[in-house]
Amino acid sequence: MTENPREVWIWPSSKPLPSPWLNALTSREGNQHGGQAFWQAVSHRSCPVLETMDGDPLGPLHLTFLWRGEAHSYPWLIGGPSVDHLPLWQIEGSDIWFRSLPVPSDLVLAYRFAQIPPPKTKTQEAFRAAVRQSLTPDPLNPNVLHGAWQGHQEAFSTLELPRGKEQGLTALPGADGLGESHRFAFNSRFLNVTRDIYIQAPPSDLVQKDPQRLLFLLDGERCEQVMQLPAHLAAAQISGQIPATTVVYVGAGRGLTRAQELGCNPAFARALTGELLPRVEQVLGRSFLPAQTQISGASLGGLAALHAALLFPDRFQQVVALSGAFWWPLPAEQGGDAGPDNQVVQRFEKSVIEARAGLQDLRVRLSVGRYETGGLFGSPDMVKGARRVAKHLNASGAEVGFSVRSGGHDPALWRHCLLQDLMSLS
Repeated sequence: MTENPREVWIWPSSKPLPSPWLNALTSREGNQHGGQAFWQAVSHRSCPVLETMDGDPLGPLHLTFLWRGEAHSYPWLIGGPSVDHLPLWQIEGSDIWFRSLPVPSDLVLAYRFAQIPPPKTKTQEAFRAAVRQSLTPDPLNPNVLHGAWQGHQEAFSTLELPRGKEQGLTALPGADGLGESHRFAFNSRFLNVTRDIYIQAPPSDLVQKDPQRLLFLLDGERCEQVMQLPAHLAAAQISGQIPATTVVYVGAGRGLTRAQELGCNPAFARALTGELLPRVEQVLGRSFLPAQTQISGASLGGLAALHAALLFPDRFQQVVALSGAFWWPLPAEQGGDAGPDNQVVQRFEKSVIEARAGLQDLRVRLSVGRYETGGLFGSPDMVKGARRVAKHLNASGAEVGFSVRSGGHDPALWRHCLLQDLMSLS
């Protein structure tokens, strides 16, 4: 990536804007340069602004994102409906920055803004550092996912377009409808670490109902707090969309430790199956059959979830991998052992899969966002990776569902996909 010249960021006042709504608003007397009157009018709209083009109610949809800032704001749309992060354009001589993008009608999105001056876009390292320092949700959008993750607070603005909402949940239960919960510290001998575990039982009216499921969620803190899954999973059970399910939120290590644990680490898989699963069943006072036991994760967590099920198909027989990081390097490429215990999910050849016994009982759902195809600084094509894994799993006799859904690499889409995929496994 090269430094952007100043002219790239300017939308000349003589050129019509790509958004009819924004074009009409800025054409009004007193609104050409933004200011109080313009932003007061914007406050009465739901942002980002959704509109059909050319006045056709059945025509293509466009979203317009807005930012209020001076000449040197340099706002970027981070995680927007695009393969790349995108700079916003400034309307010449105004405090209005915008980006208009075509979007599908079933888009589910989490996004943020960051202010990144042109010198910081030259290298991947400088760009990422600038993003981390200035990430913020959209101040014009009241819909926010926020919570603790990896030792800090994260906040994402969210958006669900009409078709995406139709596939979601209509109501969430109050705190008293979430079901009994347990928390404990899990000391792993295999990993030589302690991890926080949170167990959420089914809603009280469903505790005695069958069938029952046991669902392990990796990166438990993010699932519980940022994705706010306890209420959503309880609602799915109350509505009958998924069976009564006990959910185990598995705490994650931080930084490099997380990568080491979730990067196809056999010790992590053994800790889940040989230590944590028996401990959970002891706490609950009941056992679960392999066909009742599910495991899920997003990104590296999706990779680790599928890896655990491949190593121990006699313990986990249902997997939901969300945006699985199937590009993760082989141990051999890291100077490690590439023997049978270190077979890495993202690069397995067909013969590796076929050598595994018991995959005929494995049920897998792989979901990925349509915008996860590469982009900025040559990021991995996660759609291609997930499709390849689905092909090899199918060839090995596993039941596989593969979905490319309208969204990106973000917690809003992961929550949406998890609910859809759990429903398909019911």
